[in-house]
Amino acid sequence: MPLTLADCIQLDAHEPGQPSWAQAGDGFDPGTPGTLYFDANSIGPMPRTALVKMQTVLQQGWAQARRRSWNELDWLEQPRKLGAAIAHLIGADMADVRVTDTTSVNQYKLLRYALHISAPRRVIVLERHVFPSNRYVAEGIARDHLAELRFIDDVSDLTAALAPGDVAVVALSHVDYRSSTRLNMAEANRCIQAAGAMSLWDLSHSAGAVAIALRDCHADLAVGCGYKYLCGGPGAPAFIYVHPRWADAAWPAIAGWMGHADTFAFEADYRPGFGTDRFLVGTPPVLANAAFSAAADLWREVDPVALDQRHCSLTDTLIQLFDEQCATWPLRLTSPRNHAQRGGHVALQFEGASALAQALVDKGVIVSSRKPDALRWGVHPLTTTHQQLWTAVQVLRQLLESGSWQDPRFARPMV
Repeated sequence: MPLTLADCIQLDAHEPGQPSWAQAGDGFDPGTPGTLYFDANSIGPMPRTALVKMQTVLQQGWAQARRRSWNELDWLEQPRKLGAAIAHLIGADMADVRVTDTTSVNQYKLLRYALHISAPRRVIVLERHVFPSNRYVAEGIARDHLAELRFIDDVSDLTAALAPGDVAVVALSHVDYRSSTRLNMAEANRCIQAAGAMSLWDLSHSAGAVAIALRDCHADLAVGCGYKYLCGGPGAPAFIYVHPRWADAAWPAIAGWMGHADTFAFEADYRPGFGTDRFLVGTPPVLANAAFSAAADLWREVDPVALDQRHCSLTDTLIQLFDEQCATWPLRLTSPRNHAQRGGHVALQFEGASALAQALVDKGVIVSSRKPDALRWGVHPLTTTHQQLWTAVQVLRQLLESGSWQDPRFARPMV
């Protein structure tokens, strides 16, 4: 039988997993009344304590203590503490994760690091249609004659790309930013490492949404952003992961004073810090870290297995609602139906995706689109409910039935 509103309410009331998903969701600000948010793949919801944490840093740390705060507060420890708080979500040990810099900067650090370790190999394998920033970073390294690039159109091309035996590192997105297709990390790692290369994963569209097991599947390196499902705030610091077998294998690409073995010794020459500490570079962004710490307090209590189950239930429900409520219109599911092959969001293909997305936003349903025709629904497992999914799909159906999404005011480009 087709899903009903009562079915969705029942799912919210009796879903197994955390002691209370509603209680977990209460840790976040609900946003504008009457608005439904499905943009966690662009920016996650704000933890309720973020404002207080920011105010504390501004008033007590900056206005009052000023330079003394570096000694009296934990500002210098935040990259480690935040990394430890989210490590279990990505299947890593606490000592192997640091929160620092941006995804692109960390991508650069680890590509260069892998090239150093794997010398004289100098080929970087990339997905041809990866998120542009990932490609740009690699292109910059290649333009400096530090590497050669080799592109694959699909992970099925990986074996052939590795065959010449000259690949240093394969940089893959765990989840495609358009379709939400999730790669089999363990399988890819086996293929890459059997060829003598290293793996580097971008977890930006999976961390905080679905199950990740970096250590268990022997991933070498990983990066990911902090502002999407992890809810670190706009422009939040990213994270970096290095498997212990490589943590002390080479100098970092950027030898900064926070990555020095003895930061405040002010030695003339650089000595790399131990493990992932060597990948820290400059002074931590204290305000951004304060906002991120509000989310970290919530993540420490979340069981990643239960989180994955919750996300599976939500996105399976969303797909079923699309099938049952919107089959009359040319909306095509481009995300995998199998949850194990799907990332944090659900994507639909629609010729007028950008206009339809803006029409949904106008009706209080916040989604996003990506060129040329992807309509993306970013489902956050801590804050989204099955009832919200039902309501949102009803709005979508009404817009399609009325054709009002074709109003010229929705023709402007959407960020």
